[in-house]
Amino acid sequence: MKHPNDSGIAHGSPAQPGATTPTLLPAVTFAGLELPTEVLRTLSELGVREPFPIQAATLPDAPEGCDILGRGRTGSGKTLAFGLPLLARTAGRRAEPKQPLALILVPTRELAQQVTQALAPYAEALRLRMATVVGGMSIGR
Repeated sequence: MKHPNDSGIAHGSPAQPGATTPTLLPAVTFAGLELPTEVLRTLSELGVREPFPIQAATLPDAPEGCDILGRGRTGSGKTLAFGLPLLARTAGRRAEPKQPLALILVPTRELAQQVTQALAPYAEALRLRMATVVGGMSIGR
C-alpha cells in the first residue's frame, strides 16, 4: 500500500489488516500534534522545531494506534516518527516484572544503541525507563 502522497508511508487500521484509511494532512509543526507537553518541551529544548516529512506524515495517525509502515533513508527521522507515539502511549503506565510495555526490534546492536540514545530524552521527560538488550549481553535487570 502506498500513501497518496507517495512518501513511502502506508496506513492501515489495526482491526483490519491491509485496509487503508484516509490520512490527516501532514503536520507542519510538532505543536499541532497530539504529543504530551513534556515531549513538546523536550523537542523545543533540543532544537527540533519542524517535523521531517516522515514525521509529519505518521505522527497525526500514530497516537490513534493505527498500523503504519514507513521507510526512509538514514537520518530521515524514522526513530522519532515511530518512537514518540510509542512513548506517549506508554506514559503514565507501569510495567509488570518481566513484561515490558513496549518493544522495539532492530537488526543491529549499533541501531539498538542509536534508537535508545535518540529516544532517551523523551522517555526521561515522560518518566519512562528504557533498556537496551542485544545478543551477547547479560539480560540482567
